[in-house]
Amino acid sequence: MAAIAGCVVDEIDHLDRIASHSLILRHHWSRSLASSYLEGVEDVMDACNSTALFEIDDAIFTLTERPTRADWPAPMIIYVAEIYDAQNEIGAEHFEIVVGPDGQRERRELLGV
Repeated sequence: MAAIAGCVVDEIDHLDRIASHSLILRHHWSRSLASSYLEGVEDVMDACNSTALFEIDDAIFTLTERPTRADWPAPMIIYVAEIYDAQNEIGAEHFEIVVGPDGQRERRELLGV
């Protein structure tokens, strides 16, 4: 167990193969960008209560739960970040690590394609 922002949470390193949803942990460069992202997710997803924003040290992350797509091999934990050369640059490198039910991490494009 760990404490994040006053909440006690269970740490996990993978999801069970029979889990009904996948999790997306996404890094954001600012609280306003994270809030905008969550507003967009809530606009297109039915389950608006399946999102959260976390601040750890100086880093800002969102955690969203989403149905596992049929073309994914299993429920996944997906870590996502956009890497910009400059703060004002529009183009970015998409960085994604996925963790399957076996707990193994691999660089793969499930969301950024």
